[in-house]
Order: sequence, then C-alpha cells, then structure tokens
Amino acid sequence: MPLLLILGTVAGQLVSRLQWDSGWDAQSLTTGILYLVLPLLVWELAARLPLRRLRRYRGPVAVQALLTFLMMLAGVSAVLFFGISHAGFPLLSALVAATLLATADPGFATPYLEGARRVQVWLEGEAAVVDALALVLLMVLLSLDSVSQWSTATLMTDLLRTVAGAMLAVACGVAVWRVAGGARWGTVLTGVWLWWLYLGAEWLLAAPGLVVVLAATVWIRRGRPAPLPCLNLTPWLADSLVVVLGFTLTAAMFTERYWAMLLAIGAAGAVRLLSLLPWLMWRGLPIRGEERRQWLLAPSRGPITLALVLALPTDLPAWWTVQSLAYGVILFDLLLQGSLIHGGRSG
Repeated sequence: MPLLLILGTVAGQLVSRLQWDSGWDAQSLTTGILYLVLPLLVWELAARLPLRRLRRYRGPVAVQALLTFLMMLAGVSAVLFFGISHAGFPLLSALVAATLLATADPGFATPYLEGARRVQVWLEGEAAVVDALALVLLMVLLSLDSVSQWSTATLMTDLLRTVAGAMLAVACGVAVWRVAGGARWGTVLTGVWLWWLYLGAEWLLAAPGLVVVLAATVWIRRGRPAPLPCLNLTPWLADSLVVVLGFTLTAAMFTERYWAMLLAIGAAGAVRLLSLLPWLMWRGLPIRGEERRQWLLAPSRGPITLALVLALPTDLPAWWTVQSLAYGVILFDLLLQGSLIHGGRSG
C-alpha cells in the first residue's frame, strides 16, 4: 500500500509539474468511480459476506453497527463543525464528512487480520449494515443545498421515499432474477443484471443503487447453498484506488488543511474506540483474547470509503476540505493504524 501510494503521488506530481494533459478531471473521475468501481465493490462485498457465520450473531452485529454509526455521525460531525468553525465549512459539509468516515469496510484491514477470522467476519457484517445506512443518508444529504432546508418532516419524507424506492427496486430485481433463471447465470450475466439494477434504481426510482445492489445480492444468497458469482476484483480495485489517491494528493492539502485532517483523525479514532469499548464487557462477544485488540485497532475504512470520497460531487460546499480531511483519515489507516497491530504482535 505505501509503495502504491508513493507511485501515485510521484505520477501526480510529474503530471502537475510538467503540465501534461492526463485527460482526467474531477468530474470524469467521479463519474467513472460512481458507475463502474463502486457497484463492483459493493457487489463483491455482498457476494462474499459470510452469512452462515453471521447468522448466530447477526443481532449483536446489527446493534453494534447501528450504535457505532450514530455515534460516529453525531460525534465526528460536531467535532469537525465546531473545531473548524469557519463560515465556508457549513454543517452540511460536516455531516457529509462524518457519514463518509462512519462507513465500514474491512478491505484495507484484511492483511493485518490473518488468523483473526472472527474479527474479519464481524467487520464484514458491520460493513453490510453501516454502508447501507451511510449510502441512504449520503443520497439525502447530497440532495440538499444546506441543512436549513432540512426539517424533521423533510428528513422523514426524504428517507421514507428513498427507502421505499430502494425496496421497490430490490423486489423488481429479485423477481427478474427468479423469472429469468438467474440461479443458472454465470459471473458475466450476474454482473450485467446487477449493473442494470443499479442504473434503474438511480435513474428511474431516485433510489441509492449501491444499497439496491447490496440488498438484492444478500436477499438472493439467503438459503442458497451455491455462492453468488462475482469477479473477485476487489484487491485489484483497492490497489488502483490507492494509486488514484496518491495521484490526487496535493501539498496544499497538508499545508492548508492539516488542522482539519488532525481533527478528523482524532475524532474518527476516538469515537469509534468509545463505541466499541462497552462491547468488550459483553461475555457473549465471540471475539476472544488477542483478537479483541485487533478488533479495536483494525482499520475500519477501506476501498468503498475511498471510492465514495473520490466520487464526491465537486459542487458540495467545502468539497476540497471534506476530501482533504477524509484523505487524512484514510492515510492514517493505511500507513499507521495497521502497524499498531503488528507492533503489538512484535512486542
């Protein structure tokens, strides 16, 4: 990961200093990630989700995921909004940043969790719950111009409409899959079906297509002995996104937004740690011994989080600040967070 990050950074600086036209701008990058990369990542997350292992503890995993998500949303947004305290950084931007940092994806944590399968399973279950919540909330937040438009009635109406659209899309997609004999489809046809389901949800029903892909995949897998096929591109996509992260880094992010980065790193780490500590007192927690330390220290942001940050619309208020502070947290996860696990093992 560090080598890929350095590679992307060097390439980005060369393009910038030599003034080469790479053919990529923020809008084209956002579009490519939103319609190609993210659907693949979510499809493979859902296709690999260990449903049998999670069945016994799905209730506790869902409760922990929900409470952690709410604590991250409230705590991180408050720290960022009051800590940055700038007219150019509205509450809407703080909420978007907190939602991004609340997403969970064990993709970048996997190399540090060898031999800790129970931690990996728990993080994958948390990711399925939290990412669905975060994607719905992001869609609602990004449709607003400011939080002043957001009354309780408006919030409930938007959320209900979004959830209803997603449920309708899932029901239609699963029905098509069953009628068309989807159980006999291979990887390519399954991917085409999920991609069109994603586009239909986004364009026709104004529903979060990524949530629809996640929910439809999990629904089909329930009770089926055969796994749903996928392309297994997540490792390659994760590496590619790290290179893109390095390519888009600028020195100004660290010289002009270092305070926002430090606030985000401290808030995201502290709030997540506080949300997990009470679970260590639960006797029924299936994570035992040294695995508990790995659970607390494992990087919780992954390629889905990075892809969502890269896909942020540039017309979001304080877009560059939100991207910079999210980059700071992801870089901390990539370069430092995982090393804490290895450091403890060496000790």
